[in-house]
Amino acid sequence: MNDSILLHDLFEAYFKARKNKRNKKDQVEFELNFESSLMRLHKQIVQREFKPQNYTAFVNKKPVIREVFAPSFRDRVVHHLLYKYLSEIFEPYFINDSYSCRVGKGTLYGVYRLKDMMYSCSKKYSSTCYILKLDISG
Repeated sequence: MNDSILLHDLFEAYFKARKNKRNKKDQVEFELNFESSLMRLHKQIVQREFKPQNYTAFVNKKPVIREVFAPSFRDRVVHHLLYKYLSEIFEPYFINDSYSCRVGKGTLYGVYRLKDMMYSCSKKYSSTCYILKLDISG
């Protein structure tokens, strides 16, 4: 891959990663010298020296209690970069009803799809139908 394209994509990933993270300490520290931070990150990627940093673990109590492992902001930038490249490869293979982290396939899209399926399954709400909601976890 051309280094200038990678650098451009890295800047694009940075701007996406900072969305909704503007007041986080990790993001602010990165942004103080974001150009040099991105250049350093670019060099690490090109020289194949990039190594993810440790995650920060904390407990989030809303809407339910759950343990969260958050990557450093620098690693979030790399996640966005990887997503850009990988989504182009895998997107054509996903079924229409796979919603997580897909452009145009957010919660509202899922709700409308469910409404349409219920309407169809129940024969215009004239008969009973059943819905199974589940989440598979490790």
